[in-house]
Amino acid sequence: MMNNRSGILCKGMVIQMLLMSLFLVSCKWRSSGMQYDYGKTPLVEVNGDVLYAEDLKQVLPIGYSKADSAVFAQRYIKNWVQDQLFYQNAIRNIPDTKDIDRLVENYRRSLFEHEYERRLIEQTFSSEITDQEIEAFYNENSSLFALDESLIKGLYLKVSNKAHDLAQIRSLYTKTDDESFEEIEKYSIRNSARCEFFYENWRTLAEIATLLPPMDVPLESLLLTGRSFEFKDEDYIYLLNVSEYVAKGDIEPLDNARGRIRGLLINSNEVSYMRKIKEDLYQAAKDKNRIIFHYKDKQ
Repeated sequence: MMNNRSGILCKGMVIQMLLMSLFLVSCKWRSSGMQYDYGKTPLVEVNGDVLYAEDLKQVLPIGYSKADSAVFAQRYIKNWVQDQLFYQNAIRNIPDTKDIDRLVENYRRSLFEHEYERRLIEQTFSSEITDQEIEAFYNENSSLFALDESLIKGLYLKVSNKAHDLAQIRSLYTKTDDESFEEIEKYSIRNSARCEFFYENWRTLAEIATLLPPMDVPLESLLLTGRSFEFKDEDYIYLLNVSEYVAKGDIEPLDNARGRIRGLLINSNEVSYMRKIKEDLYQAAKDKNRIIFHYKDKQ
């Protein structure tokens, strides 16, 4: 595989080869009086529509061999010509373009409105959401946060059953003080153990269950009787300490829902902001008699 520099050089060489092969045709075009984009080199023309070498250069894949690039370029040129011919033929065979013109205008209008809205929000809208707003929404809409799956916080360890000092890690993994965390990390490094601290972040119970060996009793059932577990298979010992647990159907903890609530509130505020802008425009136009109502019950 070529690097980017060699790929770019290859693209340039392919373009040069194509230009040489089309040089006479290109000269003929220029002598015909056709006006081309300044500084660009035409490759092919169909009834006034022109494909330039610079356009082709933009789409040539980096890393292709010279032969593959040449094949790609020829195929692209042919497809471009076919598309132009088909489009021009479609125009000739659809004389009534009112519906198409209407759709195009509606789409154009939609693009303008969307871009203007984006710029207004970017330049003048404040997306700041306070913790008080988030907590108020959470408390007032608790029914929206019923969990679809159980969540837990804790510590997960997977260590070889041949590792040294297994008694040490068994005595440490249920502790949650900083000194114990540091010792667990050191132990994990010494014994190439997989260690995941998630005391600060909620994880789904199903996700953690996939890290454990197959069990006869579901992990959810085990959590009804305890919080610290040791599992084994032929090669490894799995240690799990659960500090917090929220069952499926319960209300999602605020710290897990906070980011999603923030997004909901920002979106709601954006909608209200745009609604106010439109209402202000309406009232200003109405006050200046710029709106002509042709019915009695004007708003």
